[in-house]
Amino acid sequence: MHLVVDIGNTRTKAAIFSGREWQGEYVFEENIASNIALLLSKQPLVKRSILSSVAKDSTETERLLAAKTQLIVFDHRSALPIKNLYKSPETLGKDRLAAAVGAWSQFKGKSVLVIDAGTAIKIDLVNDQGEFMGGSISPGIEMRFKALNTFTGKLPLVRADKNYKSLTGKNTIESILNGVQNGALYEVQGFVDAYSKQYPGINIVVTGGDASFFELGLKNHIFAIPELVLIGLNEILLFNAKP
Repeated sequence: MHLVVDIGNTRTKAAIFSGREWQGEYVFEENIASNIALLLSKQPLVKRSILSSVAKDSTETERLLAAKTQLIVFDHRSALPIKNLYKSPETLGKDRLAAAVGAWSQFKGKSVLVIDAGTAIKIDLVNDQGEFMGGSISPGIEMRFKALNTFTGKLPLVRADKNYKSLTGKNTIESILNGVQNGALYEVQGFVDAYSKQYPGINIVVTGGDASFFELGLKNHIFAIPELVLIGLNEILLFNAKP
């Protein structure tokens, strides 16, 4: 069995896999190493692990996993089941690359566009040859709301309202909702349309905290895979696993 650990800036996600079979997900916001140790004590069949971390210090967790399992620490030098054509691989976000690997594992032999809608909206392309081509990064929905409040003198901080559907805001709150939510939706739809013309039959996969917003709002047929990054990390583990 495999343990996949993804340490982000605010929380940690972990998942257990038996081969490629999903066994369960766990979320931690603090005491990461202690929680991982407890999880391993309850899952004695875990023999291999992979750790992806953007935290400044994940040394304790790394040492724990190295002591208890065959550990792979994921970085830009890790061997991948896809070809990374990004010109600056050392600056490529681990979550972007892992999500791309996860998407490719679901649609091998076909082009796939990955929309990771979280703090930032990241859109990345893997072509039908299994080549990661790169993509785009823009502010996420919450970041756009905060930017309007932070960088202006009078605009209020507005929270997302997925029930807001109007094309024309009739007061300041509605105008901000309109500009942020519809603006983000039209932006992503524009990318999807452009890629669909260039790569006919391309598959569209959405993940991240705001995935449901785009899944419902985009006109195209969308595959929503919330656990895409964890699936990708498991694929990387399998690709690198020693017999």
